[in-house]
Amino acid sequence: MMAAMALKLVIFDMDGTLLVQALDFDAIRQAMGIPGPTPILEAMNAMREPDRARLFAILDRFEAEAAARSELMPGAREILAWLRRRGIPSAVLTRNSRLSVDAAVRRHRLAFDAVVTREEHAPKPCPDGVHHLMALFDAGAAETVVVGDYRYDIEAGRAAGVRTIALLAQPKPWAAEATWVAGTLEEVRTILARLAEEP
Repeated sequence: MMAAMALKLVIFDMDGTLLVQALDFDAIRQAMGIPGPTPILEAMNAMREPDRARLFAILDRFEAEAAARSELMPGAREILAWLRRRGIPSAVLTRNSRLSVDAAVRRHRLAFDAVVTREEHAPKPCPDGVHHLMALFDAGAAETVVVGDYRYDIEAGRAAGVRTIALLAQPKPWAAEATWVAGTLEEVRTILARLAEEP
């Protein structure tokens, strides 16, 4: 099938991409005592127990609260349904926990072909999760696209050698690193449709 040959896998970030961003990272850093703008996961992983476990408990609480009040991004359900109709797998690669992702999936009755969270692979911008998903679906670099709203999404995709779409309502300097920039998920779907028709 031509679509499957040209586009074999789409990997989405979760918060800010499929879900409206509900996490207040400044509030999380303040609750943890981590100075801004230090990346939260990297700061926590550099700590020793029991401090590390205590801070992960705080992060888990913030993520659970965000998942419980999360809302879908406009066009999220439509783009996932569009991919499913064409037999193109959709996956999630997130720095969030498995519990928070599962809660959001249940809340919005979403379905993905695979989900990779921070518990399973080194978090983005490390490309390990992208490589894992590509291997899972036997998708090559030219057949895979990463979609996300933050530089870590684009950096992970670039490091894995795949094409990327930065989903941004407002321009960001790092967006120049992405293959494409889209303002809405409808625009993302237009880009994917073009790729699905490539010979």
